[in-house]
Amino acid sequence: MNFGISGFFSDIKNALTESRVLGVDIGTTSLKMVDVARKGDKMILGNYGILETKEYLKRGNGAIQTSALRLSERDTLPLLETLLEETKPGTKTAVASIPIFNAFFVTIETPELAPSEAANALKFQAKQYVPLPIDQVNIEWVKLDDFQNERGQQQQRYLLTAVPLATIDTLKSLFKKAGLKLSLLEVESKPLVRSLISSADPITQIIDIGSESTGIFIVEGGVVKRVAQVDNGGASLTRSLARSLDISPFRSESLKRRRGLLGSGGEYEISRALIPFVDIVLDECRRVRNDFESTTKKQIRDIILTGGGANLLGIDEYVKQTSHLSLKSGDSLKYFETDMNIEPARRSLSHSLAVASGLALKFFS
Repeated sequence: MNFGISGFFSDIKNALTESRVLGVDIGTTSLKMVDVARKGDKMILGNYGILETKEYLKRGNGAIQTSALRLSERDTLPLLETLLEETKPGTKTAVASIPIFNAFFVTIETPELAPSEAANALKFQAKQYVPLPIDQVNIEWVKLDDFQNERGQQQQRYLLTAVPLATIDTLKSLFKKAGLKLSLLEVESKPLVRSLISSADPITQIIDIGSESTGIFIVEGGVVKRVAQVDNGGASLTRSLARSLDISPFRSESLKRRRGLLGSGGEYEISRALIPFVDIVLDECRRVRNDFESTTKKQIRDIILTGGGANLLGIDEYVKQTSHLSLKSGDSLKYFETDMNIEPARRSLSHSLAVASGLALKFFS
């Protein structure tokens, strides 16, 4: 791995001596935060907060982030300040995520090379795939595996990640204006995997259903081996339902949350309108699985659903039926001591706070 994002912060060594941290996940239409304290060998969830904006229901471009690699500091800062005011965290030290659609991912194959030669080869090849000048992006890569091509030649496969420096600068400015000390940034796939999967788990596909998009990750040995994204999420389901039933987006959102895919009788129309958009996501998940399995000759057996969209009623059973794989329950809060009062909402919170939890785990690891 090279050019780590954490290298942009000169005070990270000092920050890591702190005993409390905020894990902040800035999504397309929401902000999620965990306030975690370390006491000895224990990590304690002191508080959490989830703040959703409904502007996307009024207008299609109401998201605080877009897939055009832009983060709106003007729209996000008031939300972050409100969340901080409501949660009243016990620290100013924060770690934050970068959404996958603010990054470029590409799998690159090279002949077998020494580490120093591989670094030069990857930087050169990155210019062919990243649609920005290389000096305007932060680049990281991780070696995925060794393999032989069709001609029996030894090859290496790498996953390259590039994040625009403009995104990093915007996040640094945002947190500074909110009065927080930003000590670390990670592309969201890393904290997501960290909170849900251990290195001993079998090969797993994670489906992270957000508001405006869905992230698809294949993880082996605790390492992300494939990344894909679909521009469909919870908001897409809301808008499709509103169009199908000719109702307002606000009414559609309420019906979606209440019935999900379990509508029957007079509400069967609700589920029927949602299923085609769920299928778009699952079709892409199937394509990514098939590509991975055909390339590596390895089999994926488990799926984990996470993100706010994983709380859609009936989606667990529908995914099991259509994928014919084992659906695992990923508890992103399992590493923390939590108050008993959150137990009734634990499953929902685990889905929504997975990235924020993984960020806190990184800080204390």
